[in-house]
Amino acid sequence: MRGRLLGTAIRQLRSNKLATLLMASGIIVGIAMLTVVIALGQGTKARILERVDRMGTADTFTIRTTPWGEGGGGGSGDHGGILLGFQDIVNLHEHVPGVSAVLPTLNARGTVTAGVMVLEGVSVQGVSQNFQQVRNWAVQAGVFFSDFDIIEGARAAVIGQAVANHFFAGEDPLGKSILVEGFQLEVVGVLAPRGATGSGRNADEIVLVPQDAFTKVFQPTGISTVTVQVENVNDIERLAQEAKAYLETLFSGGELYVRIPMSTVGTRQETSNTFTRYLTIVAAVALLIGGIIMMNLTSLSISARTREIGLRKALGARNKDISLQILFETTIISIFAGLLGVVFGYLLKNILAARLELQTVMTWHAPVTGLFFAIVIGLFFGVRPANRAARLDPVTALRSAG
Repeated sequence: MRGRLLGTAIRQLRSNKLATLLMASGIIVGIAMLTVVIALGQGTKARILERVDRMGTADTFTIRTTPWGEGGGGGSGDHGGILLGFQDIVNLHEHVPGVSAVLPTLNARGTVTAGVMVLEGVSVQGVSQNFQQVRNWAVQAGVFFSDFDIIEGARAAVIGQAVANHFFAGEDPLGKSILVEGFQLEVVGVLAPRGATGSGRNADEIVLVPQDAFTKVFQPTGISTVTVQVENVNDIERLAQEAKAYLETLFSGGELYVRIPMSTVGTRQETSNTFTRYLTIVAAVALLIGGIIMMNLTSLSISARTREIGLRKALGARNKDISLQILFETTIISIFAGLLGVVFGYLLKNILAARLELQTVMTWHAPVTGLFFAIVIGLFFGVRPANRAARLDPVTALRSAG
């Protein structure tokens, strides 16, 4: 019985192709937009997670003596506010339980040369042995500084990928010499590429040197930056404030500045989520309008088929049969519209990704979610016209249609 009703519903839709397309149009638009929204949301999530993985700093925070973008990272000779003592920092874990490792860093921007080639404004950092542990930054070629290099302040350098490419493109940089502000260093390692930082700077444009070697070049008065690794990432906000408060009691310059990379990521995720919510609302409105259009056009179709429905009921069709056929029709339209919407959404997300350079990720969630909502729309907005058709009195229907 239901198979016959389904066949009747399909024949009815085929015989009114224009009306069927009009009923499907709103749902097609809504599902297409929903598909794009899901793809954009998944793409944003993937991009943020990729950035977190690239930073390798999910369990760390950084404290500086100057705000980001000011001092402490300027050119040679600019060391305003660098007043934190080394011993104060390395003992931080004794005063702030929950801290697992501390990386004091000396920072400057300087000019690097190799032969006749010059690179200005390079981030030069004086680091200790636990740099790799805290920053989770691997060496791609060569080695990192040995304990002996750190203790003796060896004239050695581990350079970033951008520096290696600038000076030694197509060559092996290991064992080669570079000059940092005229101070000769031997390249012993090349860091794995990281790409852009959260502020947009190229993280690979960096030269690491032992802290004692840095002191010989830039002659700082103390530590400008400290990166702190925590035991439990869930405590990072609290520990960052406790560490900041403790170091401020030792810092003669007044206020210190803290940055938690995961908080920055969270802010970006929230901004992205807000944008996604707006797009989702637009898609929901489109689906709602599509459902209303389908309901109204179905009602008009029932008005035009009053005689047919009256005749079928006069010949013994039950209310349930009439209602089921109308629901079959709206559900078939919705499934058809959902499939087309997913296809159009897939094409649209590819166009947006290419034209606007957006990262989109298409997973099984998009088509499944799209089809689910399409079916729900078809059933929900098909109930009213289905009940209306089922309640038609056959005698009245035949008389009014006659």
